[in-house]
Amino acid sequence: MKSNLKKLVVLVGMAVLAAASLHAQDSKALVEALVKKGVLTDQEAEEIRADLVKEFNTTSAGKLEVSKHVKQLKIYGDGRWRYEYVGQEGQANGTNNLHNWQARYRIRLGADYAFTDNFKAGFELESSTQNDGANQTIGSGFGKFGVNVGLLYLSYKPWDFLTVTGGKIRNPFYTTDVLWDTDVAPEGAAELFSWNVGDQWTVGLTAGQFNYTENTDSAGLTGSSSTKMQDSWIYAAQVPVTYQFGKFESVTVAPAFYKFTGNNASTVITGSPSSLGTLSAENLNIITAPGDVSFKVLNKKAKFYWDFAYNVSGESRIHQTYGIVNQNNDLSDNVAWLAGFQLGDNKKKGDWLVGIDFRQIGLGSVDPNLNDSDFGNGNLNQQGLKLRAGYNFTDFLQGGVSYFNTWNLKENIATTGQTPNTVGGLNNVNATTRLQLDVVWKF
Repeated sequence: MKSNLKKLVVLVGMAVLAAASLHAQDSKALVEALVKKGVLTDQEAEEIRADLVKEFNTTSAGKLEVSKHVKQLKIYGDGRWRYEYVGQEGQANGTNNLHNWQARYRIRLGADYAFTDNFKAGFELESSTQNDGANQTIGSGFGKFGVNVGLLYLSYKPWDFLTVTGGKIRNPFYTTDVLWDTDVAPEGAAELFSWNVGDQWTVGLTAGQFNYTENTDSAGLTGSSSTKMQDSWIYAAQVPVTYQFGKFESVTVAPAFYKFTGNNASTVITGSPSSLGTLSAENLNIITAPGDVSFKVLNKKAKFYWDFAYNVSGESRIHQTYGIVNQNNDLSDNVAWLAGFQLGDNKKKGDWLVGIDFRQIGLGSVDPNLNDSDFGNGNLNQQGLKLRAGYNFTDFLQGGVSYFNTWNLKENIATTGQTPNTVGGLNNVNATTRLQLDVVWKF
């Protein structure tokens, strides 16, 4: 009787602690401590552990109830504090200069669902309306910021080699930020095919149909046909090929073609100063060829990576879309390229990463609304370096630093009348500098 009473008292106390903490490891440690103190016998401890597990599994605190058709649910998120310096030297007699330190933050929260019948879905919320970032700048009387939808998608996998996804989706293409900022989530549909050819080769086919901007379909109340605008679309196809010649050694090449169509009458909301106009979808027919060689160095993952983009309509984009009629075009205006090296990764406590790349971005080569908004502060006609490093203090807490230094690819590009730098921020800086200090935590 005395033993049972003692067990009951201890069990009640342990149940309260377990309900408060919801950590089985804490309860286990406490039971073991009571055994060492002689309060409980080994047999009594085992019975208490079994009772706690039973109690935990039969209460609402012990489980998350989901629909029967949900096979798996993953909830994820991260927060980031950033202290950042942004500087630039304007091209037109020192105008458009910028020297600014700013504190910024970002939050993202999402969920991935695995359903029955080969369906998956997900969504992500974030702290910005910009297409190329979720940053918010602090310093407005402690004001609050909005929460926005960054992802909302549904995917179906009818066969092992095919996945079809639609909605606001993660970028399905193998690419670099020469063409796509890592924060851009296109809207539309994508089809991903993948086949294993033998033990070493993987061949894929990725197709995308993205509704870039939705424009007015009718003539409006006035009846004027001039108000009719075509929707802007991006149609793309890519063939990624990977050859695995060792456990950690591989080569990937992924040629692709992107075609922009329609007349974009809507301003795209970006974090870049180079995209405030309505010039997004004209004269962009881009061939790309990204790739990498992966291997191990110092027992760390490493890779050389590259990208190449050529806009076959680059001259028309510069002369007709941007109105720079006096610019003598050559190949460098129509091409963007990158070459870089990365050593290490950031997965768990103690991991570190360093990386460096050099790139050139021709004035007519890519869409400034979609490429990296940090390099060159979003301006085109830039070349320069990006350096970055990161370290994992814990499995969930990471520190990072990134540094950008760029300068003109061509100097004194002029518009009509030989007045430099009047194309909406696309080519109006001589040089830029950006330093980012980050602390990121995952939850």
